[in-house]
Amino acid sequence: MSTGRVVVFKDHGLPFEIEEYPVPDPEPGGMLLRITQAGICGSDLHTWRGDQRAVQIPPSGRNMGHEGAGVVHALGAGRTTDSLGSPLQEGDRVMYAAIMPCGSCYHCGRGEKNWCSNRQTGVGARIAGEFPYFTGTYADYFWIPAGHPVYKVPDELPDSVLGWVNCAMGTVTEGLLRAGCTAGDYVVIQGAGGLGLNATALAKDMGANKVIVLDRLTNRLELAEEFGADHTINIEEFNTHRMRREHIMDLTEGRGANIVMELVGRAELLVEGLDYLTNGGTFMEIGDIVPGRTVELDPSTILRGKRIIGSSMYRPELLPVMMETLVKKQAEIPYEKIVSDFYPLDEVNEAFARAEWNETQTQISRAMLVP
Repeated sequence: MSTGRVVVFKDHGLPFEIEEYPVPDPEPGGMLLRITQAGICGSDLHTWRGDQRAVQIPPSGRNMGHEGAGVVHALGAGRTTDSLGSPLQEGDRVMYAAIMPCGSCYHCGRGEKNWCSNRQTGVGARIAGEFPYFTGTYADYFWIPAGHPVYKVPDELPDSVLGWVNCAMGTVTEGLLRAGCTAGDYVVIQGAGGLGLNATALAKDMGANKVIVLDRLTNRLELAEEFGADHTINIEEFNTHRMRREHIMDLTEGRGANIVMELVGRAELLVEGLDYLTNGGTFMEIGDIVPGRTVELDPSTILRGKRIIGSSMYRPELLPVMMETLVKKQAEIPYEKIVSDFYPLDEVNEAFARAEWNETQTQISRAMLVP
């Protein structure tokens, strides 16, 4: 029987371990993917450094990774198509939903699968060493159960623009749709990493008049301009809240932004972002996923119609729409530049160390593991 590698997280502060397990057959109606690339998402970094203590680590360890792409290694009995009815065969490239909705709760019944009360990221509980073994994408294979949303990748898309679609791109697409981004809007994006670059291009595609991107790294801000940013603000140069607000007001004809998206993961940016908004504007919280962080907020600052809303992941049916967008825009937007660094699976510990941004700076926009 053949075996495959799996990256296992044993405990906070310990290096990842790579273990080998037998490659399982897919269940009827399911499939087994061979992973071609798997992204290091900000949520993975939070888990790794110990911010998310609520994330359960089983005694045997936890399989890591949810973002990525792959090709069909084996189809389960009766599985012949993707979720839209397109024929599938071994070797086809596919994009899978990075969340596991239960399909039967109140929110799933309303089509809000990303808000599923029983949702898990990745397959099952991701317990290391437990069948079907390959339940995280930092591995050679990825096991997909029957009924899970999977979509065939258009032939026109190169592999270089696939690794982050089912997390980074999906997350900001859902957020912009929820915020109601439309023609003529002024949009401010806090953070120019993988999410911020995607958000910049998508906001412009949705008709935003101006997109203003903030970050502290020059290389990321330069990339944001390539992705369509009309203006960038280096927070090392504009190093106070007041300076940033005054500059944003100047860039928005004194009215402020219609939408501010927080994609960094710092709670204090909520208060600052509200101050960038026009009356009736929307603050979209996406990045601050760690529980327990608090800020002081004066409720009177939101009385003139300002909204604070949150968004988490995406509805799986957005995946084919996003891939169609990539096909449409690939000649205009350098999506291949979102991934700055590739690492073999065996170098996962070095990849995480170099991708770390907390209390430090990294030149990496998105790191990708390649089994």
